[in-house]
Amino acid sequence: MDMQIPSHVVIQRRDGRKEIILHRSMALISPDKVEIKSARGTIILPALGILLSAGAIYLIATRGTGLPLWLLMGMLVVLLFLVPVSVMGFVSGVVGADVIVDRAKNSATWQQGYLGMGIGTKELVPFEKIDHLEVTIEGDERDRWNDQSDDLRQFQLILVKKSGKRLVLAQVPVPAYGATDGMDRTLAVGNAVAALTGATVQLPPGWELVEIDTDTGNPVVGPGGGKRKRRNR
Repeated sequence: MDMQIPSHVVIQRRDGRKEIILHRSMALISPDKVEIKSARGTIILPALGILLSAGAIYLIATRGTGLPLWLLMGMLVVLLFLVPVSVMGFVSGVVGADVIVDRAKNSATWQQGYLGMGIGTKELVPFEKIDHLEVTIEGDERDRWNDQSDDLRQFQLILVKKSGKRLVLAQVPVPAYGATDGMDRTLAVGNAVAALTGATVQLPPGWELVEIDTDTGNPVVGPGGGKRKRRNR
């Protein structure tokens, strides 16, 4: 199975999977599965919540009899909310995933968000119901008032169902000067998903694929072993 993933956007993990950094998330790619999940940094806030909760519980257990009743009641109310949310958020950040494209299950699954721990199913799309994958870009058109371009480019990988429904798989915002890197990352995930689902990937108008030698940055002419593909016109 050839996923055609440019090496310069991929991090090879010790568990054998490939990792591509997206926007506050990452794509984990294996031969039979693609997972889009929150970046590791998203567990920091839930971890702080767990630590604060543990400190508050310790305070109540050791000095609770000497604290004012109103303070105890307030701490208990906060703990009733903070403990489950922090634990679920931590579990979601460690083992949960936002989107799972699984060859064995023959489907793409969108999981529930923060409070759902990335476990409950929000959307399920069997492979046979996928029409195509599409890369879109926002911010590359001239501003209609000032005739200037935006400083940012927002790349999205969209799964389009045969019914016409559009579902976001991944997002990659980049500075305008890094548009080719944004396209490479988005297209790399698209190619990995396409290899599993058999769907085609459509590029936005004005973009075409050419082989680029990563050592020189120049297009490869003829059979020369180019290492990545990207270019916008």
